[in-house]
Amino acid sequence: MKSMYREPHLQRKSDQCAVLWKNWYNYKYGLKDEKKAERYRRLWCKCVDEHTEMCELELKTNPRYTKMKQQKNEPD
Repeated sequence: MKSMYREPHLQRKSDQCAVLWKNWYNYKYGLKDEKKAERYRRLWCKCVDEHTEMCELELKTNPRYTKMKQQKNEPD
């Protein structure tokens, strides 16, 4: 399977969030265990929040993205 992110730490976090979402979905709609579904939903939400923060930090600090921003703002 092709990675969505070039940065391994972002890909690992994305994969972790995907597993949590699948667990939530299984407990919510497959096993119909609301208590466990609620727990996994909270874990998934926290994971997504952390992933968002990681992406924002990467955009601010990784030269690959800061250079893109600079090029975009340069007049033609």
